[in-house]
Amino acid sequence: MLYVYNMDIDTKGAVYPRALQQVFVGLYIAEVCLIGLFALASGGSSQAPANGENGPNVNVYARGALGPLILMIITLVFTALYHISLNTAIAPHLEALPKSIGAEEERLLIADGHYGDAAAKESAQESLDSHGNPALATPAPHKRPNILTKFLRPDIYTDYATLRRIVPQAEPVVYSRETEENAYYNPAITSELDVIWIPRDPLGISREEVRDTGKVLPITDEGAHLDEKNKIVWGQYDEEQPPIYQEKIYY
Repeated sequence: MLYVYNMDIDTKGAVYPRALQQVFVGLYIAEVCLIGLFALASGGSSQAPANGENGPNVNVYARGALGPLILMIITLVFTALYHISLNTAIAPHLEALPKSIGAEEERLLIADGHYGDAAAKESAQESLDSHGNPALATPAPHKRPNILTKFLRPDIYTDYATLRRIVPQAEPVVYSRETEENAYYNPAITSELDVIWIPRDPLGISREEVRDTGKVLPITDEGAHLDEKNKIVWGQYDEEQPPIYQEKIYY
């Protein structure tokens, strides 16, 4: 908390790739150490008599850790391949966001029926198929791959057009300045006192309680009342919101 809470330097998320690389370093060290331990267990020898208790001694090698040794070597190779694939995928995005994504987004919007300017329309003409229809408006740019194909070719099967269909295409959420400044604070720091909501009664007891308690705590008796059977009645109209209503913030 002392080193993170009051930091004024914003890395724009650049610390996460560094931490990810450090995680792989830890994996490599752990796997190499385990390979060494399993190799020692597999290559050790012990003396045992071959013909009875008094017979000549021969070397009997312990083979109990041979299986884990082979599996750990395969795991090390798989980790290295995954590390190479991950670096290949994220390396172009660490320094700058490719400008081609903006152009591709315009072409996809045009293909979905959201027309832009004249220049964007001309660039979208390159994506028309033989029938003159936008090729990007098809249900999917390619067939659904299996796990192995998707892992080996992320440039094809996890491209922008495919991932864009997973993300909901809705209007972006606009936050107020106060919400942006307090987004990462504990609610106990930024939240105000909760409003005490009591029903209004015909005798005026609730009004006296609001008058006295309101000097210390926020309290109200609006929006709710007691009927002739002393039951609380509120929300008779759909557009009516209770006084304790708080708008939900979608982070």
